[in-house]
Formats: sequence, structure tokens, C-alpha cells
Amino acid sequence: MNLSELLNISVLSLYEGELLGVVDKLYFDKKLKKLMEIELIGENDTRLRLPTKNIYHIGKNAITVKNNQAVSLKVEESALNPAPLNFKAYSIKGEFLGVVKEISLSEKFLTEKFVLDNGTTLEIKNLASSGKNTIIFYDQLGSVNVHKFVPNKTPKIFKTPKPTIANVMPIDYQTKQEEIIEKVETNEKTNAVIIDEKKETQNADFLLGRVCTKDIFNFNNEILIKAHGIINKKNLKEINKYGKLRELMLFSK
Repeated sequence: MNLSELLNISVLSLYEGELLGVVDKLYFDKKLKKLMEIELIGENDTRLRLPTKNIYHIGKNAITVKNNQAVSLKVEESALNPAPLNFKAYSIKGEFLGVVKEISLSEKFLTEKFVLDNGTTLEIKNLASSGKNTIIFYDQLGSVNVHKFVPNKTPKIFKTPKPTIANVMPIDYQTKQEEIIEKVETNEKTNAVIIDEKKETQNADFLLGRVCTKDIFNFNNEILIKAHGIINKKNLKEINKYGKLRELMLFSK
């Protein structure tokens, strides 16, 4: 029996003497080893399901079932694989073999052979896998098992790093620093900020060993400390010299 012989033929109920519908689609199990289900277009374009186990006989012009209880209303898409007619066939090495034009079935609806448009026939034992529009065959039996290529059941989860939150200096220190800034005097020649370096660097000693979270520049757009840099006495003194202590406090951790 050829699969194409089942398409577009009528399905008759013997007990009721009723035409139930016309075959429209065919569905196999997931490994394409057996034809499992037939989909019919019934009256008023109603979609009906007919499991092949409920078929009484397949004749030249019609399929017969015992009674109308053999079919049921289709309420959702089938989880089975659609018949791979007109699927492109490839070998597991990527060689194009042809297009599937026919499938040979046994009387019990078991798949026997696939017939391609160029006349090539491939047995079911050579089948590797089948998808939505492509069917894959083995070059040599036993050379590889594609079922071992199953993907991980749980996809990898890539965690998004949490945003860095700058440590805000305590309010009492901030108030003290504002008082310090008020004492700053601007050097007109260098446009640098000159303050009492020794005193104010000592007040900021708690910053030593912290990590700066952003680039900090002087007034000439020269970098004083880079992001992720470690605060030490040398760069702390330079930062203090240009009045950038407050910025360093806000962007360090």
C-alpha cells in the first residue's frame, strides 16, 4: 500500500451508511515507523480525527469504518509527525538525496520504504531523523546514532551582573567635606584646585584600598585614576590636589 493512495479518498461509516469525510492529512509516530492517524474534512469543513486502528478496510475508492464512533472531532493540533511527503532528503553527511514522493506501508500501516523523486528507495531502518520539512538518512547503518545528539533538557542560564551601586559617604563626612571644599583656592595659571593636601588627605585615609568604580579626570581632562583602580596614597594625594575627593567617595567601594 502506498501512502498517496490514502489522500483525498472518502471515509464511509458502514453501520450508518454515511459519508464521514475526505482524507486530508496523514500523521505518523515520532520515528515515522507507523501511520497513526488520518485527518478528515467533514461536512461544513469540520475537521475529524480517525486513528488507523479504527479503520475496517481500505478499498480502491474509499476507506470504511464500522460506525461513526470511529472518528472524533479535532479540537487541537496533533502531537504526531505529519507525513513527510515532499520533504527534502539528506544523508547524515549533508548529501542531498532527493525529495520524498511516496511511502510504502504494510497492511498494518508500518513504514517499509521511502521513494524519492529520482527513483531511489530507502528503507525505514536507514532513517536517522525527521523534522518539519527535512528527513535525514544514514549512509551506513551503525556508523553513528543521531539520537545521542539530544540537546540539554535545561538550557544554560546566563546571569546578568548586578549593577554596581556607588557607596555614598556618611552624611557627617559629606558635611565635613563640603566645609573643606569651601576652602579651595583656584590657581589661575594651571586651573588646578589647591587645598591643604596633608590635612585633607588624612581625612580621606578611609578610602585607601577601595576600588574606584569610574574614571576620574582632572580639569585638563587627564586621568587621575581609572575605573577598577585601587586607591593608594599616591593617587589619593593627586585626587585630593584637584578637589576630586567627593567624586572619589561617591564612586568607590
